[in-house]
Amino acid sequence: MKIINRISVLVLILNIQFVFAQEKLTLEDAIGIALKNNHQINIARNNAEIDNNNVNIGNTNLLPRIDASTSANYQDSSTPSGSEMTSAASTLNTAQLQVSYTLFDGFNNILQFNRLKISGKIGDLEARNAIEKTLFQVSNGYYNSALAWENLTIAKELLTISKERVERAKKRSTYGQANTIEVLSAQVDLNSDSVVVVNAKLFWQQSRRDLILLLNIEQNREFEVDTEVTFTNNMKLSELNNFALKNNASYLSAINRYKQSKIDLKIARASYSPQLSVQTSYGYSQSNPDFDLNLNDPTKTFRAGATLSLNLFNGFKNNIQRQNAQIGVNSQKLASEEARLELVNIVTNSYEAYQNSLIVLKLEQKNLEVAELNFKRTQELFNLGQVTTTQFREAQLNLIRAKNSISTAKFEAKLYEIDLLRLSGRLVKESE
Repeated sequence: MKIINRISVLVLILNIQFVFAQEKLTLEDAIGIALKNNHQINIARNNAEIDNNNVNIGNTNLLPRIDASTSANYQDSSTPSGSEMTSAASTLNTAQLQVSYTLFDGFNNILQFNRLKISGKIGDLEARNAIEKTLFQVSNGYYNSALAWENLTIAKELLTISKERVERAKKRSTYGQANTIEVLSAQVDLNSDSVVVVNAKLFWQQSRRDLILLLNIEQNREFEVDTEVTFTNNMKLSELNNFALKNNASYLSAINRYKQSKIDLKIARASYSPQLSVQTSYGYSQSNPDFDLNLNDPTKTFRAGATLSLNLFNGFKNNIQRQNAQIGVNSQKLASEEARLELVNIVTNSYEAYQNSLIVLKLEQKNLEVAELNFKRTQELFNLGQVTTTQFREAQLNLIRAKNSISTAKFEAKLYEIDLLRLSGRLVKESE
């Protein structure tokens, strides 16, 4: 099986390297660790391995059956002889080797093997689908941690500015350049920003533990995350839809189930065909007086035969099975068509959401430039005593909100991009 032992992930986001000792954990590291440690991924591989183990001609009637048997039958019988009963005891010992094989059964055995092969393909596709979903969860968990880390960094910047403002207010008060209200106002804002930092630390620790759970690594492992994000600029909707219809694991599973249902219909029709089987056996038998298990002077027996059978009536079971199989074909055809429509719809919606998120990100970046310029100018005027504390605080909060919005927008856009890769079947690919 291709997907169980070796899985490669597109270089766009995954160039797997395990670097456990480094302080900064990248998305590539997280994905690589998850592919090795995540329980759901390993369960998916095991399920696929079971499905592929079942793809064996031994699970059909394509191979002969060989049976070895031995028996010992003791008999003690009494028969009347005049006025007396005559007793006779004997033991019949046998040993036999028998080979049987079905020569023809309406090609049912070949159809069963083809069905098993499709089951193996479906197992691979379902495993890939489960792995892709888990990797997207890992990516989502990673970027939640990245967002939490950036929020914590921004909150600390906010706190630093507020601390400097309190110190400046105290100095101004000492020299009579500020009143008590200005100092108290600065202290209130400092306390508020301290609460923001505490909550940001909690958010970071929680998101970090969630990521650790997905990666299945040590709970006490300390790391930072990479908050830098790059985007692919050559994504086109038509290409994404084409890739999705060719590679999406969930859709391909539906297609293969439709193929499997058509084989089930052929299997149901095969039940109307005659069956021809052959049997041959070679054995030893010996009848001994009394209870005696010896085969020291056996009779050798060789038998060979053929059986041709045709079911004439079994309560309309064959007809019912054929009708149900035909209904199954119709249902799977509808399911595959629905899967195609749903896939195209989901890809289109995700693509538009991705494009929209990139536009939002650009607007947020422009807004950040304005907010930074506004804060810098307001801070200069505040130091000169030309703007109020309220105006300064508003500029400060506007800057923080702009930075937080940038973080949210860029990670959201990246997750849309990764999801498009998953939907188009390019997040994980089978190794040859």
